[in-house]
Amino acid sequence: MRNLYIFFISILCVICRAQGQDKPIFHIPQLGKNIYEGVFTGNGLLGTMTYLKSSQAVRIDIGRTDIYDHREKNREKLFDKARLSLGHFSINLNVDIDSIGGDIFIQQAYSQTNIKTSDGMLHIKTTTLSDDNIILIEVIKKDYHGNYSFDWCPDSAISPRMKFDYTQKPTYYTRNPEGKSGTSKGFSFYNQELLAGGGYATVYKKMLGMDNDVYVVSVGYNQVNKSYLKETIDYVDHFDSKDITIALEKHQNWWRNYYSASSLSLPDKIYQRFYDMQLYKLASATRTNKPAIDLQGPWTSVTPWPAYWMNLNMQLTYSPVFTSNHLDIANSLIQMIDQNVSNLRENVPVAYRYNSIAIGRSSANDLWSPVLLEKGVSISYASDGEKELGNLLWLLHSYYSYYRYGMQEEVYDRLFPLLKEAVNYYLHLLEKNESGKYHIAVKTYSPEYKYGYAYDTNYDLAILRWGLRSLIELDDEKNRKDPLYDRWFDVLENLIDFPQGVNGYLIAKDVPYGESHRHYSHLMMIYPFYEINWDQKENRVLIERSIKYWQSKNQFLQGYSFTGAASMYAMMGRGDDALASLDNLLKSYIKKNTLYAESGPVIETPLAAMTSIQELCLQYWNGKLRIFPAVPTSWKDISFKRFLTDGAFLVSAKRKNGITQTVEIESQHTGTIRVESGISTPMIVIKGKGKYEIDLDGIIVFTLNKGSRAVVYEKK
Repeated sequence: MRNLYIFFISILCVICRAQGQDKPIFHIPQLGKNIYEGVFTGNGLLGTMTYLKSSQAVRIDIGRTDIYDHREKNREKLFDKARLSLGHFSINLNVDIDSIGGDIFIQQAYSQTNIKTSDGMLHIKTTTLSDDNIILIEVIKKDYHGNYSFDWCPDSAISPRMKFDYTQKPTYYTRNPEGKSGTSKGFSFYNQELLAGGGYATVYKKMLGMDNDVYVVSVGYNQVNKSYLKETIDYVDHFDSKDITIALEKHQNWWRNYYSASSLSLPDKIYQRFYDMQLYKLASATRTNKPAIDLQGPWTSVTPWPAYWMNLNMQLTYSPVFTSNHLDIANSLIQMIDQNVSNLRENVPVAYRYNSIAIGRSSANDLWSPVLLEKGVSISYASDGEKELGNLLWLLHSYYSYYRYGMQEEVYDRLFPLLKEAVNYYLHLLEKNESGKYHIAVKTYSPEYKYGYAYDTNYDLAILRWGLRSLIELDDEKNRKDPLYDRWFDVLENLIDFPQGVNGYLIAKDVPYGESHRHYSHLMMIYPFYEINWDQKENRVLIERSIKYWQSKNQFLQGYSFTGAASMYAMMGRGDDALASLDNLLKSYIKKNTLYAESGPVIETPLAAMTSIQELCLQYWNGKLRIFPAVPTSWKDISFKRFLTDGAFLVSAKRKNGITQTVEIESQHTGTIRVESGISTPMIVIKGKGKYEIDLDGIIVFTLNKGSRAVVYEKK
């Protein structure tokens, strides 16, 4: 009992030190009965979501991000290779709950639920430890005079798509066996074996006290053998009061270091709170050595989307990590790609596998998702997702950013062949038309337009142009002159123009944008690739017309339709229009706890909004870094520190009363960067080795050695 008393005192000390700091708290006054109205934690593998279960009970969902069914490869991958949900703990009070609110302590990374009843106040604190696969659930009962029960309620190990009437289900689908509850060495567990081999287990032990009860939880998983149950029991058994106290200290240190990478200070409290939550969400959902983020992250719910989606969702999910200086978070995506190249190659038709890779619309974490496009072969039977050509090449845009923002040689060496093979698949499908221009000689599908199966979709043309241009630039960077260099250059110079009409860009050749379309797949030459951009004065009318017409058909616009528009407005320097688009998003689509849903949880849209907010403050495109390029007029005072940009430069800037005061640029890799500082009469100081010049347009061109720093401020 004395050891348990010391344990509770130790936890209290850690909590008090954290709460004594002036740190943001995300408060939800009234928790609801779904994951969008709960408080959550995560460590990139395990996660919790706490919300109301009934008038007398609270539930704590438990998730583990890598638990996928792993049956043999077949076209029903959303069933046979689906993400599986685990279940939840039910805390039953046996008395009506009068009110229930929740707090997420963002920088200390724990949540607390506050429950008021006629028997007093009960508090539930959850912490998912950063360095350990352990969840701590603390039931704080010193002000509660009633009883409660704590029970595990497992979910069935079936594809969540089985629960939706509108999904076409395979007739052969066999359920996994029923799981089994048990106890061992004083631990409770629920063991779920899988037909495909291996299984997973939720294990927990109770440490009961007078004022606090602590439940130590872990989840084990193995795709091959059944050792996971014993290993998880042994793992939980290791955590006594001393280990937990040390782990909590490490937990605090990890998050403190994470937040020190960058910061953004906004004058708008709503957007500040939202931005901070996305930063918290990213590190809760993944880490450098943890599984990549799928559509759910650690927070599962009934969903028709139990997988990774590759035609927008993954790309948007990872879009804010680069500017926020979190290549550690991006690494989870990079390692997933690197580990599954053989499946990326298997995804293309046999005739092209010798030098090509691709991926279809959705996959499990093994990235197996065939694309069936082949010259001279009818694929009328194929699904729309099997006709999408550009998904992998667009996904490699994140890999490209990972390289360009870090400038590591070993990343270049992995990226270049992947980019080359993704472009190769395109090259196999090209032909010259009657005008001598290259075009895509098979129909491809433009996500997610009803009539988007057509020749020369703007989706694929925009992605191909980016891929070709990037290969040429990367090859030039190393002066290697790849054997395909002349081919890339020839195709880029002689590729057909983007199809357009009187209302702007079309979906594809002879396919106008005729009905509402949530995806901006037909406008990707504008964003995110900036192939058509605001610096090109001759294209400004076309850009405006295309965006306006897309947004005018609003019937099927969804959350990321507004993040895409906001980013396009930001490119145009129209901060007020961008903010209005984000206002629409936050008011109409973002849930109480900043999650997002379309029939089920889809994580990408709030994170894409985080990117849009960053782009109000900092943009890099067309070879130029732009400081505060699209700040809304109502945001007078704004600053950011240690934002990362192309070339591995760290950028900090401050704006006061609507005027940029200072810009600092620190080089992490020797190189040159062109900067539009927004300072009318700049004074420049370079600390370390470097030089600068100012061109006729007022652009400051810095050449800085690694470790050097440049400071720009207004001449007084």
